[in-house]
Amino acid sequence: MSETQGLKTTTNAAAARRSPLDWRVSLLGLGVGVGLALGAWSDAHAAQAAAAPAAPASVPTVQEPEKPPVRNSNLDGPLLYQLLLAEFAHNEGQPADAIELMLEAARRNKDDQLFHRALEIAVEAGASDKAVSITKSWRQTLPRSTEAARTQVQLLFALDRVPEAAEPLKDLLEMSPPADRSALIASLPRAAQRAQDKGAAADQFERLLQPWLDAPDTRVAARTALGRMRLAEGKTTAAVELAGSAQAQEPGAIGPVLLALDAMNGAGEAAAARAAVAGASGAGGAAPFVPASDSAKTQADAEAIVRRYLDQPEAEPLVRQAYAGVLAGQQRLSDAAAQLRIAAQARPEQAQLWLGLGEIELELHHPDDADAALKKALSLVTNEEAQRAAAEKAAVAAGADDDDDGDAPPAAAPTAPAGKNPISVARVQLLLARAAEMRKDDAGAAQWLSRIDPKDADLQVLSLRATLLARQGKLAEARKLVHEAPAGTPAEERFRLLTEVQLLLDGKKLEDARKLLAEANAASPDDVDLIYQEAMVNERLNHLDEMERLLRKVLALQPNNSQALNALGYSLADRNLRLDEALGLVKQAHELSPADPFIVDSLGWVMFRMGQFGEATTLLNQAYASRKDTEIAAHLGEALWADGKRDEAAQVLRDAARRDAGNEVLKRTMARLKVVP
Repeated sequence: MSETQGLKTTTNAAAARRSPLDWRVSLLGLGVGVGLALGAWSDAHAAQAAAAPAAPASVPTVQEPEKPPVRNSNLDGPLLYQLLLAEFAHNEGQPADAIELMLEAARRNKDDQLFHRALEIAVEAGASDKAVSITKSWRQTLPRSTEAARTQVQLLFALDRVPEAAEPLKDLLEMSPPADRSALIASLPRAAQRAQDKGAAADQFERLLQPWLDAPDTRVAARTALGRMRLAEGKTTAAVELAGSAQAQEPGAIGPVLLALDAMNGAGEAAAARAAVAGASGAGGAAPFVPASDSAKTQADAEAIVRRYLDQPEAEPLVRQAYAGVLAGQQRLSDAAAQLRIAAQARPEQAQLWLGLGEIELELHHPDDADAALKKALSLVTNEEAQRAAAEKAAVAAGADDDDDGDAPPAAAPTAPAGKNPISVARVQLLLARAAEMRKDDAGAAQWLSRIDPKDADLQVLSLRATLLARQGKLAEARKLVHEAPAGTPAEERFRLLTEVQLLLDGKKLEDARKLLAEANAASPDDVDLIYQEAMVNERLNHLDEMERLLRKVLALQPNNSQALNALGYSLADRNLRLDEALGLVKQAHELSPADPFIVDSLGWVMFRMGQFGEATTLLNQAYASRKDTEIAAHLGEALWADGKRDEAAQVLRDAARRDAGNEVLKRTMARLKVVP
């Protein structure tokens, strides 16, 4: 079958290999399918001719200004006739004829735009093989055309024929100006991402990029691009090594830092497969624990790259904000808060930074610090809204003045300031109410809630109102308020359910909370989050068999659920039961989430239960440094006490008591060790 046969029915033929819409849309998105009307082609050539240097006139005219000579385009009669025929065939649904006519004109005139038009017709017809053939002919006719090489590369990427792109891409890299070459290299990971075999694509690109890995103008871009391909392949360690080598070449470059941040997010993913093989039982025996697992070391190396960049005075504050986001996602809230404080000091006009800091301080149970940050955010947001309202009012007034005087030209209306802080006032007011509630200032919390516009009063506002009612002893009224709240989506129904469960837990109605969750799980038996919540309530009720059954069910549905692994291992260790199995479970969780301070805390607590106090204090210190949680402090104090460091232990416990004196675990620990607040 020839290349041009079947073009009228290529849609069905192409579908056997790949959806034609898929590759055509991808190709258009890459910039190949740019329309080229006949008039546009003529105009472009006329413009080029007009821009050419004019020959000097033999007899210059003094009296009249000299006129530029008329320059005609290359669009002569035969070419015009041929292009008209091609466009006519295209419009009549004869793409094969249109392509051949356009290709013949393109070859004869050696013109990039005509090749481009031929390719566009093939793309619209869904003729992928013919489109590739056109790009090959284009490059044979114009071997030094960067446009031809670029288009062929883009087409092959869009068709997932990545191996075939090696030769034109090599030429394109060599022909590209130095200023453009790094940008081209930086775009390659997107192409590798499209490949079915990402490992093979990364290997191919690594061979292709060898000449550019050490070239001064491209070494950072090349190493960063290759690192992104390795990260997409699941080789996080290789990606971090490449990011580090790129940073060593140019310490101020942002690309390697962003790669390292992505690696921090995905450092545990490579360990997930190993954890899955180990299974959910986690029976690891009594083998000694090695804290520096491969994934933990890789994550530490990635974080070192980020920190080296941020140590520079000219570091971009947005990178610090992104770093804080990664830390928060890893539950390292103390570290995230420290980074956000620095970022907010560098960009005090950014309400998002103060809002993020306030949210983290709330999660850390620092209501006073949260209140200060949130009030700064609220001031920025309300000031911006006031400016926007004033600008809109001025615009209306300006329009009214123009209407009064029809002869006057319309005045330029004042423009509202751009929305730098897309934050709702209601959101900040709700968080301020939570800060007040955390300080036991119920009146202050109610006052903040009363300021929220009724149209912005969502389920979170209702939840806090119910909490305040329950604290006043009106639990039944609070539950009724939650029950009657509208919930139009499954997510809202879940939020309403969990709000009621929390009201019952706060009111020490543990059995009622368990029954409510059991009913919900009976209706949705595979809802992992609800099963986990029911397991945790059973743990508080000391129903260990039922807790374990539920957590095992979670792990049957999600074998790599690090929270379930951690919860089961910690619960066993906390009761001094099956410590070898507990260690195996928590080690599995740590492989999956090596930076999570609660998992590191569990690991330290298992080591404490096993009598390894030195290792326990090292791990618990690490967890407490990342998150100043009260129960982590209680575990650290106990381990330090057992390790003979009683003064240090007492100081940790007293510091925690100043922040959260009501915590039951902390109170029991201090009473047992006879440490007074």
